[in-house]
Parts: sequence; structure tokens; C-alpha cells
Amino acid sequence: MTKLDIDPPGSTLDGIDVVSCRHGGVEEVFATVVPRGDDPLGALCPKVREMLQNLSAQILDLRVFGSLSDYPKCKATLREHFPDVDWPMVYIDGEGCMGGTVAGVQLHAVSGSPVETIRLDGRPVGRVFETDKARFLILGDLQSHDPSSPRTSQAGHSIGRMEAALHEARMDLTHVVRTWFYVTDILDWYGDFNAVRTDIFTERGLFGKYVPASTGIGGRNPWGLAVVGSALAVQPKGTGVRIREISSPLQCPAGNYGSSFSRAAEVSAPDHRSVLVSGTASIDGDGKTVHLGDVTAQVSHTFEVVGAILESRGLNFTDVTRANAYFKDPEDAAVLAPFLRKHGLAEARVVVSHHDICRDDLLFEMEVDAVGAGT
Repeated sequence: MTKLDIDPPGSTLDGIDVVSCRHGGVEEVFATVVPRGDDPLGALCPKVREMLQNLSAQILDLRVFGSLSDYPKCKATLREHFPDVDWPMVYIDGEGCMGGTVAGVQLHAVSGSPVETIRLDGRPVGRVFETDKARFLILGDLQSHDPSSPRTSQAGHSIGRMEAALHEARMDLTHVVRTWFYVTDILDWYGDFNAVRTDIFTERGLFGKYVPASTGIGGRNPWGLAVVGSALAVQPKGTGVRIREISSPLQCPAGNYGSSFSRAAEVSAPDHRSVLVSGTASIDGDGKTVHLGDVTAQVSHTFEVVGAILESRGLNFTDVTRANAYFKDPEDAAVLAPFLRKHGLAEARVVVSHHDICRDDLLFEMEVDAVGAGT
């Protein structure tokens, strides 16, 4: 194993949790902002901007989880402090479970590489950067054109926009490592959404090769759309980078019960490994929900499953760079803190927000990204 040049467990700078990772001639920066108490987003934006300037880093994408009523104010604040927005921003309805209308902001940035912006219809939907081993494309805010069209059509349009952006970056769907789909009224039509995704993945020949890791979570958006998508794509320059599916030691493949995603993905290079764990909930090895009605037990089971995936790759929760915790009932979020302390996951690194999960009997879902040394 080679030593990874990284700064875990990260540092907290005036309310901003920052993890930086140097590999392949670049420095990636993962920043999480969780406004608390009287520390509004407007007070944090100048600190974020100063941090990026000090690191000579460019923003790749930005995600905000907050109430829809706060969207105009949040957008105006971001535009005030970042007037030259040239990167995708995703805003999803997910009020904070710990108080406040904004649950958190997640920012991904890079220094040491030129950054190319991918636009569709004049809107920035992606950013490309390069290491010495691969090209990376971060996609976000992938929307259907018509919010009045059937939901299944909008799902297809969102993936179609993903493909169009990939084409602009000289990539295709086979380069996609991970996706996120924020689905309005997910409990009403998650099966139909999965059917659309499965049909497209089948047509593109992904099955039998590699199916992306993914999160599909309930969440409205300011535009009244049925679904908004994001994605990470990686295009190796040679043989130095390997992309592969990581199975879960404690859960069956999601495809066993009709969901077309991998439990986790790993992108590995000689000096760096990134493990991307899909949205994970209290589901057993047979694909059934366990610990019905007991949120504490569901959180415990989820941590066990995610921890087993990380451990299978020689990592643990202290290696996490970004995390989301989704609660069906915001009042349940108080059970989370003891598990974060037990597993060494920094509380400031986790955005905790209110969402429907893909099954009505699931009370909690979590996703994490983690990094480790290369091989």
C-alpha cells in the first residue's frame, strides 16, 4: 500500500468541515457546511470563498438541502458571494432535522487542473477536471424540459440529459460510476422509475459490465419536476485506473429486488482509492426491510452494513469525506449522534435532512464517500 496524501479526519474552519485529498497531480476538496443556530448561510459564504481562494480551488458542484421556501433567499445569497457561477447547483427540499430551514451544503472543488464547463441549453450542468491517470466529470441539475409531462417521461429525459452532457464531454453512459436521483413523491412511483432506468441501462449494455452505484431518495425541487439527477463519470487515460462494483457483505445485490444500482463503487489508482457507497438502509441479505418501526435499530443496522462495505476495502468511517443521513421523520434524527461518535464519523461532515425513503417502512437511509491509499 502507498501512503495517501490526505488530511483526515479533516478540519473545521469557522463552521466548514474540510477534507482535502492530493492525488494524481491535483488536490480535491470536499467541504460541508451545516448551518447551526444563528450562523446563517450568508455568514458562511465569505468563509467558503476565502477557503477556495487560499487553496486556488475551483468549484465543481454544489448541493443544497433546504426548504423550498428558502430557495430564493439561498440562491440570492450564493449569487451575491459567487457572482460568476459556472458550475451545477442542485437544490433539493430537505429541511434540517436539527433545526433551521437549511440542512446543509456540500461543495466539491479541485485545484491543480484546468476545469472545463459542460453546458446544455446555455446552463452549466457539468465540470471536467483531469489527473495524470483519468478525466473526471461531475454532473448535476439534470432536469426534464417539461414538468407537465408524465413522471416516467421525465425520468427518461433526466437520464437523456445525462447522456447528452456525457457526449459533450466525450464520454458515454458506460463511464458513469455513480448517480443520484432526487425523486418527488418517490413512494408513489419508485417502481416505475426503476423500470425506466432499467430499460435504458439494458439498451446501453450496462448489465453484465458495470451498473453505477446510486442514491434514489425522495425530495421535491423548486421547479416542480418529478426527478432531478446528478452523476460522477470517470474516463481512465490508460491502465492505471480501475473502476469496479463493490458488493455488500451483508446485503444481496439491489438487482435481486428490481433496483438497478450497485451497492458501492470503487475508483482505484496507484496513489488513491475512492469508495462510493450507495444510499443504504435497513435491508437484510434477502432484500427485506428489517427492524420495522424501530428507528434506532434501523440506524444501527445501516451503520453495520455501510461499515462492512468500507471494511471490505480496508477503510472505515474515519476515511469518509462526505456523508448524508436521510430521516423519514425529522424528530427521529436525535438518535444519530451516538452512532456518529461510536464509529468516528465527524458530525460536521454529515448533512442530516428530512426525506421520504424508497420504501414506506424504511425510516433512515445513509450514503458515504470515502478515500484511501492506492494499491
